[in-house]
Amino acid sequence: INANTGSVAFDRTVYPVPYGNETAGERFALHSSAANLDAGTTENALAQGDVVVHVRVSDADYDISAAGEDTISDTSVVVNVERGSSEKQIAVFGNAANPITEVSPNSGVFEYDQTITYVDGPTTSCPSAFASGCVLQGDIITVEYVDLNDASGKSQNVTDSATFDL
Repeated sequence: INANTGSVAFDRTVYPVPYGNETAGERFALHSSAANLDAGTTENALAQGDVVVHVRVSDADYDISAAGEDTISDTSVVVNVERGSSEKQIAVFGNAANPITEVSPNSGVFEYDQTITYVDGPTTSCPSAFASGCVLQGDIITVEYVDLNDASGKSQNVTDSATFDL
């Protein structure tokens, strides 16, 4: 019987800070004299800037079929946005409800793309316009993969992190 310790990684170490375009207090003007930003229109504002983070789980233990793509559906991969001691859970995948698929047959590499919006961060230190939370410069995004069967045969949590910067 053979077991391998899995790993998890983001595709970057730094991501841009996402920004919004839903209400007047959240819009970014195309130029300093842009009109109509407070009138409920968006013609002079940038489109919403969501950020997509790419998570890659590498674990040869899940490469079980002789040919064809496998899935991870019995553990958890959790994505959080953290600021100081506050955190907000963004996504959980790699479980029965949200399995992740191998990128190619026999690779043992599984990928997932998660969209991060400007309100996906904790509520701590957010401007009043962001009651449900915000992502700020300096926030940390973390991913944690629970490897149920590492090289020693025991469960182990492996992590990666990146930051948001302008």
